[in-house]
Amino acid sequence: VGRSELAAAASLGHARQISPRAKREAYVALAVSILIYGCECWCLTEKLWAKLRKFHRSCARAMCRITKWHTEKCRISTASVLQTLRLRSIRTYVVRRQLQWAGHVARMEQFRLPRKFLTSWCYQARSCGRPEFAYGEGLDAALRFANVDKKTWMSTAQDKATWKDI
Repeated sequence: VGRSELAAAASLGHARQISPRAKREAYVALAVSILIYGCECWCLTEKLWAKLRKFHRSCARAMCRITKWHTEKCRISTASVLQTLRLRSIRTYVVRRQLQWAGHVARMEQFRLPRKFLTSWCYQARSCGRPEFAYGEGLDAALRFANVDKKTWMSTAQDKATWKDI
């Protein structure tokens, strides 16, 4: 890839002739899809969420041709930029994918391995210390974000249409 191709790709977010709607559609279809590929099994700490939010905010500002200087000088909030572009928070995109996968696994037969792993319990004690973050904790956070009851989510997920609405 030559220098001119890189410059053209970098200026795409700043192009005036491309409508904000087209920029949003391309961003969601391409950049967000690539960014959160495989997020169904991620265990995201707050530090990782902050990195995702930072990237999302910078892309939204670039699509609106807003620099950091404009943001500070004119007090432009991230919420207003996202609302202008009709974008959701990055957490919404990630949680949606995580809950789609969790619902898919919840509807699987009992003998399938993903379902066994989701509903299994390890009786062996862990070694000293603990993992930085476990998948179950991430799923709990996603359920809380979507206002789904932690105790009844498996039965709610059995109805595919209802789960999709959530």
